[in-house]
Amino acid sequence: MTSAHAHAKGDAIDRVAVVTGAGRGIGRRIAMTLADRGHRLVICDIDPATAEDVLTSLGPGHRAVVGDVSEPMVCHTLAEHALHHFGRLDVWVNNAGILPIGPLRSQSAALVDRVVAVNLNAVLHGSRAAVAVMQERGTGHLINIASAAATRPMAGMAAYSATKAGVLALSRALRREVRGSGVHVSAILPSLAATHMSHGLRLPCGLTPLPPAAVAAAVERTLRRPVPVSYAPRWLGWVLPWTNLVPAALLDRMDDLLQVDAIACRAVPEQRTAYEEEMRRSIKHSGA
Repeated sequence: MTSAHAHAKGDAIDRVAVVTGAGRGIGRRIAMTLADRGHRLVICDIDPATAEDVLTSLGPGHRAVVGDVSEPMVCHTLAEHALHHFGRLDVWVNNAGILPIGPLRSQSAALVDRVVAVNLNAVLHGSRAAVAVMQERGTGHLINIASAAATRPMAGMAAYSATKAGVLALSRALRREVRGSGVHVSAILPSLAATHMSHGLRLPCGLTPLPPAAVAAAVERTLRRPVPVSYAPRWLGWVLPWTNLVPAALLDRMDDLLQVDAIACRAVPEQRTAYEEEMRRSIKHSGA
């Protein structure tokens, strides 16, 4: 009997989790938090160096897959890795995403296609792979990292907001499909997080980016007590739904007062140079 099979059979209290986009930022923090709580991890990142770095930080007993999760076969491979090496799949976190900013008219067709591929298509493919395994076993929890922009779209983030709204709709619809099967589906909607994706954005006075650890804590909390939708920070869940009831003209005035449109539309370009180059490499890698 292999050590992986022995682990799966004799140590069933350990849970197995897949985390996409785990190379850094929110994904890395989620992976580290789940590992600290006893999960065995199958992580995925498109960058071999960052994937290897996270795997080293996690310590022995975990696995890494290098690949582009917008490709269905990569998601299938992640599920196969979990089953082959650990004999089970308990948790799947669709986290991979990219954030281009600026007016939609200024963004290339290739960039828009890449945003849809990474932020939405990858979640669709990951969800398919996860639910197929989980429903067969009759247990599991799929968590999709959306964004507060899913319910409060932002100027300068049109494509991003659209894909995150899609992730939220997908999560809600899929939850209804699997009700009663033992499988949970949740969406987590964080505010702007303090990662490489937020470099150069102009936040209104008094607001600070959300630490990645706060999103990881929301994942952990949702695993303990499954809910369909969870915000990070939690107070957003009380505030944002009410904005749908505010007349558009009044909401525009409030946004102008808080300079909400300046967050992405008046970013500091030189502070985003490195991240913009990463997105260009991502487009080149995809062949878009």
